[in-house]
Amino acid sequence: MKGDHKKLQMRDGVSLHLKIKEVGSPIWIVASHGIGEHYGRHKYISKLFGQDFNICQYDLRGHGRSEGVGAYVDSFEHFYEDLGEIISYLEDKYKMKRMILFGHSMGALITSGYLQNEAHKHLYPEVVFLNAPPVGMPGALGDVINIIPKSVFRNLVKLPLTIKLGGLVDLNYLSHNIQVKEEYLNDERNHLKLHSKLLLELVKASKDVYARPLRVECKAYCTYGSEDRVVGPAAIKNYFTHTEKSFRLKEFEGAYHEIHNEIEKYRSVYFKFLKESFYETLYTEFEA
Repeated sequence: MKGDHKKLQMRDGVSLHLKIKEVGSPIWIVASHGIGEHYGRHKYISKLFGQDFNICQYDLRGHGRSEGVGAYVDSFEHFYEDLGEIISYLEDKYKMKRMILFGHSMGALITSGYLQNEAHKHLYPEVVFLNAPPVGMPGALGDVINIIPKSVFRNLVKLPLTIKLGGLVDLNYLSHNIQVKEEYLNDERNHLKLHSKLLLELVKASKDVYARPLRVECKAYCTYGSEDRVVGPAAIKNYFTHTEKSFRLKEFEGAYHEIHNEIEKYRSVYFKFLKESFYETLYTEFEA
């Protein structure tokens, strides 16, 4: 579905690329994508919701068609602040009064951090939906990261050196659909190598954000695939079962990281749950 493409300049002069589709709905969906990719890999949002919701998708700084050093960030807090500025822009330019926040993978962490650090009471989301948040890393790497104190990562992110690293994400485990890997590799807007600075900032932010409850004041959902090997399913389940209990947590048995790009038996059930979660806000509007 077509939408308007905008360049929105942030407080530090970096311009972000936005795609905005306004259909006269009372509710907006504001969506944040994952690390190394771009919003164009989430076309399903417009396909599922473009008739009934206004939609704003954007490329994170250093990603897609947005400005900034590729696959790099000076501070993870910039992502929270960017999301806040986009929300303020939609409120000012489009008179947005109601919204749903959606985040996939690193975008879910950004959404979580925004809620903890930047969200304003006068324009608070009515629904928050997180898919595959990087609460922890899978396997042996995750075990090592878990035992390293947060103070170590706070010092590591201060180092002036950053290098590009490749092969950190096994693209075979994005989806059971083998075409997803090929499409990812052939998409020139994806980053196959990520700056170590961005990765360290992500781990530091994850340890900070998910060390305590998000304390959301709205309906909240979290989904993940039980066989996700990009982020740690066990860490997600543990956090949203014992620390942050206000979210409705749903596991998709057998699914990998990108449930939206999965084979039909996973994708269709995920989309059904996503639609039920979002459309509940419209049903409430109609009932009122």
